[in-house]
Amino acid sequence: MSIKNTNSRFLTLVIVAVFCGLAAGVLGELITRVYFLKDFSFPYLNSELNLADWNNNRSNLIIRDAKKVVVNQDLKVAETLNSLRPTLVGVFKALPNSTNNPVPNYYKLAEPALVGVVITADGWAVSPLKEEMKKDFKTKDYLVITSDRKIYQIDKIVSLENLPGNLVLFHLSGAANLPVKKIVAPTDLAIGTSLLAINGLEEARPVNLAYFTRQSTVLSSDSINIRLGLTGDYANLKNTFVFNLAGDLAAFIGSDQEIIPAFSFSSDWQNVFNKKVVTRPYLGVNYLDLSKIKTSATTLEKGVLLYPTATEPAVLKNSPAAAAGLKAGDIITWVDNQEINNVTDLASLITNYQSGETITLTYLRAEIEKEVAVKLGELK
Repeated sequence: MSIKNTNSRFLTLVIVAVFCGLAAGVLGELITRVYFLKDFSFPYLNSELNLADWNNNRSNLIIRDAKKVVVNQDLKVAETLNSLRPTLVGVFKALPNSTNNPVPNYYKLAEPALVGVVITADGWAVSPLKEEMKKDFKTKDYLVITSDRKIYQIDKIVSLENLPGNLVLFHLSGAANLPVKKIVAPTDLAIGTSLLAINGLEEARPVNLAYFTRQSTVLSSDSINIRLGLTGDYANLKNTFVFNLAGDLAAFIGSDQEIIPAFSFSSDWQNVFNKKVVTRPYLGVNYLDLSKIKTSATTLEKGVLLYPTATEPAVLKNSPAAAAGLKAGDIITWVDNQEINNVTDLASLITNYQSGETITLTYLRAEIEKEVAVKLGELK
């Protein structure tokens, strides 16, 4: 027998052996799944795509069928909207008492003057106030109807003036044990996050977080600097809310259609509830976010560089920061135990505190790390 024929037969045997081995492996797994594990799915036939290994920081994502993904998203949107309804309230212009009228007045539940979201169990709610309602939104002129058709009188109204979003807080008289949704934390807002923009009481539009932006390059520790950008069908929405798919409050869409994260207002609400006045914690610095700019002054890529604006110094005169000895060129890197980086902005961190609280700032001056205690002032 020739060497050529021998090699040919050997190659044929190898191919047959490999094929039989693969077939035995597949058959063995199918028998194990069906007879032992009682799993009647066939992974070799359903064209799954496992994306888990593409990014080890994310949980497993398996795409089986594009249509199923769309259906599942629709179901999740519907589920989230249903969970939101108890926390959404309709604000209506109070109708005249119709006791003596044989044809009673009525409220169109799908057409409220405002939609509010409950933020405390004892009846505080918040809403972006429409421009045309600024002058006549008074306690005696409006009432609230909840999703379970209970009617509440409004006994307190607090306008958050001089803040973006034109928000108004109002209290439902006699309310107790109302369902409340929490506010989405900055660390839970990532690019690509699926969100819902609410349109009235009955409609939610799926959107995604596309980007974060700032109002200017030089930022203030005492202003709401962050705005959000969304993708999706929300172009004609204003004076409404944005929630995540867990039903937590993520942002407000104001009358000017600016999208402001809800966490920016946490301190303002707490001051209203605790002190009955609208105030903000005051540090008194202007700064550059080193995660967003490149400067020859430092090689750091996070923290904030105290820096003047065109009209204000880096450290405002008579401010808490000035009293603590901070100067232009200092680089603040930590607020208490929270690092300042591309996710945690200085102004956003400051809003988590109350006026009068003392915080510890870690900062660099001439590359030497220092710490200083600062008692926050009150910005009215």
